[in-house]
Amino acid sequence: MLSLLKNRLSPAVGARAGLLALLISTMVPSWAYTLTCDVQGKFPEMDKIVLEPAIVTIDITSIGNHLYIKMDGPKLYNMFANTIISPEFEGQDLTSDTSIWVRRKNVQTKEETEIKITRQPVTVKAMKDVKRYGKDMKLLVSGPCQLPKN
Repeated sequence: MLSLLKNRLSPAVGARAGLLALLISTMVPSWAYTLTCDVQGKFPEMDKIVLEPAIVTIDITSIGNHLYIKMDGPKLYNMFANTIISPEFEGQDLTSDTSIWVRRKNVQTKEETEIKITRQPVTVKAMKDVKRYGKDMKLLVSGPCQLPKN
């Protein structure tokens, strides 16, 4: 995008825009981490229904004062939670010395997603509200995680 601006702006303005972009990118501290977890999902309201176990990846990102946790796997296991507060969603950081924990709630529908990663041992416990079998239900997901081999 900066290259598009440089073609239309004077060299001094383009240099200032580049400097501003560099300053903004260095002012916001950020980090990212990825885990691989072996999880099992279930619906507490329906003991007889157990989901197939799955392997999921969990991306944990911190940008500024906000945490973002995304779980990727088979369709029902996909979840996302962050700490941002907007007119549509309320995010909450529940992180402690023992876990990284984020809750996200849809203001209009009241549906929640919560992802908690304990530090010792490294495990995931997650919950999200879903519509299944003609009902509003809670999906609980849990399992051990492996740290990246770096």
